[in-house]
Amino acid sequence: MSYDFDLFVIGGGSGGVRCARIAAGHGAKVAVAEERFWGGTCVNIGCVPKKLLVMAAEYAGAVHESRGLKVAALAGIQYWGDTTGRP
Repeated sequence: MSYDFDLFVIGGGSGGVRCARIAAGHGAKVAVAEERFWGGTCVNIGCVPKKLLVMAAEYAGAVHESRGLKVAALAGIQYWGDTTGRP
């Protein structure tokens, strides 16, 4: 029986993408099946976005605390617009 690929990876998360890249680097013909998020849940809707939101939320407190260090910082609200890319 003949196949079109040497390796078929189910899931385009961090492990699946890494597996596919290493195999392809060794000359294998590779296919990856991913239904929803290239890079996995953590990169797209989990850990990484959460960390960015937490860091942004802590920024105002850091600016407030910096006043005691005589560092010039302006605290204000910055609107970045809708960054989700959704209509």
